[in-house]
Amino acid sequence: MDGEGEVDERMRWVERVLASPPLIHPDAPNGAVWSTEPDCYRFMADQVARGSHTLETGIGLSTVLFAAWGCDHLAVSPYRYEADRILEYCSDMGIHTHSLRFDIRPSDVALPALVGGEPLDLVFIDGCHGFPMPIIDWFYGAGRLRRGGTVVFDDLALPQVFTPVDTFLERDRRWLRLERTGKWAAYRRLSEGPLAEMEMDQEFYPDPRLTPWRRAKDRVPLNVKRTVRHVIGI
Repeated sequence: MDGEGEVDERMRWVERVLASPPLIHPDAPNGAVWSTEPDCYRFMADQVARGSHTLETGIGLSTVLFAAWGCDHLAVSPYRYEADRILEYCSDMGIHTHSLRFDIRPSDVALPALVGGEPLDLVFIDGCHGFPMPIIDWFYGAGRLRRGGTVVFDDLALPQVFTPVDTFLERDRRWLRLERTGKWAAYRRLSEGPLAEMEMDQEFYPDPRLTPWRRAKDRVPLNVKRTVRHVIGI
């Protein structure tokens, strides 16, 4: 079990990197790197430990932190220069990168190709936000989460991100909301295994083809239906 001292150390890394962020995206509002709210980084610092298996789509301030926290981390991005700048920054900051790996491909190419390996403890979805990329990242990334693992989405203000979160995860009892702001949201997975399934496995979506009477009738057990038919002679 992670001790209080380890959590405090991860929190100190959050404050240190926030105070002096890596220069990766000069067009970002802070002139250094696109980032989420500080509380999101603090939340993730509380969810992981040294040796946790983590994955993110996109590269940024979070990538530095996963390395500083000692996670077994994979960052997926099609831009080599982002990875190079992360490695330079970590070297300058004295952060070991032996457990940090990069896959320099678009996530829709990289994630389906990932096979084997340990189940993931945390997945951070903050890569390409064009539809349907957040859904693809969730499907392939969060599909590798262990039971009890955590998925974090950034940039909920964008409908491409908000839509799968609000129309699926919020409805599905197999995902437990842990935190949610206007910027980011985190959910704990209460199941395990790949996320592909049939529509009948998603009972939280009503079938629009059925009238309320038909839906109520379909919920009646088969043995009761047979008894009623026998009594009324149909």
